[in-house]
Amino acid sequence: MGESKIPRISVIMPVYNPGPLLIPAVKSVCEQTYSDFELILVDDGSTDGSGQICRELMQKDSRIRLIAQPNSGICAARNRGMAEMRGEWFTFCDDDDRMLPNALEKMIELAQDSSAAMVRTGYRLMRENAQGRPTELPHPAGTAMALTQEGTGKDYQNFLRQSGPQFVWNALYRRRCFGSLRFDESCRMGLEDFIFNAEVYALHPCVVYDPYATYEHLERGESTSACGNVQAVMERLSTLHLWAAAEKKAAQVWCDAGEKKLVLSCRMAEFVTFAMHQIRDGRLSRRETSFAWHMVRTALDEYRLTLFDIYRVLRQNKKRGIALLLYFTHLQGLYSCLPNREEKLLKS
Repeated sequence: MGESKIPRISVIMPVYNPGPLLIPAVKSVCEQTYSDFELILVDDGSTDGSGQICRELMQKDSRIRLIAQPNSGICAARNRGMAEMRGEWFTFCDDDDRMLPNALEKMIELAQDSSAAMVRTGYRLMRENAQGRPTELPHPAGTAMALTQEGTGKDYQNFLRQSGPQFVWNALYRRRCFGSLRFDESCRMGLEDFIFNAEVYALHPCVVYDPYATYEHLERGESTSACGNVQAVMERLSTLHLWAAAEKKAAQVWCDAGEKKLVLSCRMAEFVTFAMHQIRDGRLSRRETSFAWHMVRTALDEYRLTLFDIYRVLRQNKKRGIALLLYFTHLQGLYSCLPNREEKLLKS
């Protein structure tokens, strides 16, 4: 691609000490079946030689651009990439993940067929087991659907339910609609994707979802998406209020007064289930657990629940409804007694 040609898609990849996983991640983008893209590597102050590897990769493929900055975190790195992107569309890839071979082709086709401003797709979730080997964690794929600007609050909630956790690496965004958005740089250990996408929905776009998997996400022990340690868990929970506020703003755009209560109850179940997973898997002490739940209840103070709200959530998702009931009755510690399918898979 000549330097003067504007690429159709910008792929933004923050780079920070990924070690041997960097080259496969970059290769997964460069070998896409759709070739009209630029790959923006943002070296976020790597200390493991990744910066030099990025420079060598850039020499081999003219579609690669390299930006170097002092270590500032994944959100700042993504924001820097967004400030420099030139494509009509943009998406993201982490430096230790893999974009599946026809990801860009599939997403751009969905965008063209639907005239959507954002396209969401399925993904494969991998996590390192006790032996350090990647193990796939199966999850419900959902049903393909579109959410138009004429959609109701019920349609909005159904779209969120079908499309699953709102990550950014399995989505394609139209630059003229969302190019001015930025990631919240106070999020250093996760939740930034969910906040960003809630802000996308608050702009009332036309969006489409297809369960076809375009991305493989690996949760390593040291990755920001893994629970990891007490500090990581506490940092995530300290930004939970930002996620809750962003979701409330989006719900106000899509819902009338009658619909908003159900949508916010379902989002509340999402927050609570997330917190329960973090606290359980982070293996916090009793004192740390008590403080963590104080942080959660403070963050979610504006979300008011009744037993009827919990009943409606139970009808949509039994496990999240149970989590919400335990939270409502201050018995959240019992969540760890529920079957943990992921733990069984990782031990096998």
